[in-house]
Amino acid sequence: MAMHDQPSSPWAFWFRTQLIRTRATKIEKEIPNVLLLQIILSRTDQRISVAVDLLPSLLRGWFEKCFPEWSLPNRLVLKACEDGWDQEFQIEKSAYAKWKSLQGIRIPRYFGELMYRGIKAILLSDIGGARVGEPAGALLDKEEFRRLIKDTLSDLAQLGALPDDNRLENFHIVGDTIMAVDFEMVDEVASASQIEDLTDWLAELYGNRQQELLNSGKIDQ
Repeated sequence: MAMHDQPSSPWAFWFRTQLIRTRATKIEKEIPNVLLLQIILSRTDQRISVAVDLLPSLLRGWFEKCFPEWSLPNRLVLKACEDGWDQEFQIEKSAYAKWKSLQGIRIPRYFGELMYRGIKAILLSDIGGARVGEPAGALLDKEEFRRLIKDTLSDLAQLGALPDDNRLENFHIVGDTIMAVDFEMVDEVASASQIEDLTDWLAELYGNRQQELLNSGKIDQ
């Protein structure tokens, strides 16, 4: 079922100093712990947002750093910890800290941790784009995909780690770049050959998936 076909429901939660009102939608029926949130701003929220925008740039930067909950984008992703996955949850939080300088560039922005119906969760930006391997994310030729995915992996590797759950679906084509998601498993980078090997493997997966979609008529030549 496509994301926009999933039913949404109103939900409010506290994140730091703000009560955030949203409509929550499961991104995939098979992945119930990941929700897409559409923020619903109250009049008070709107007034505060306008006031923050009017602050001098230095003061606004300080405010947004200290109170990120008042400068959130309209669409967010909430990822709750799965039962028995506490270690993976901590690994993912650590990965976002390690790759902090790449947030919003190669990976989603990480806003912080909160409780979701008694379960710990993390709040992320919604990067949008098209998931690699789906029809809308399989339109690049193989060499262009290889170049873009290598750029992304190289930037991540420069900070000492690479994602280890390397399904095509964990990469999104966003504009003219590829962004990565889902960091419950990561590998430390031991050699430059890891980047080449992973690039080659993902490019081969991509080429095979693209051919399957062509053969089935889901994308055109």
